Amino acid sequence: MNCVKCHHTDEIHETATNDSLLQRGRCMIPSCGCTKFSDAIKKIDEDLL
Repeated sequence: MNCVKCHHTDEIHETATNDSLLQRGRCMIPSCGCTKFSDAIKKIDEDLL
């Protein structure tokens, strides 16, 4: 999945302590100013799992 703000993948964003797919921290690319991973998916439902 890519961040809708900076378009980098979710793997490059800092991982929250609970390993949530939706709650990720800032982008770890030095030139990127994105502070929070933002995804178009607002809710994980059973179809996505």
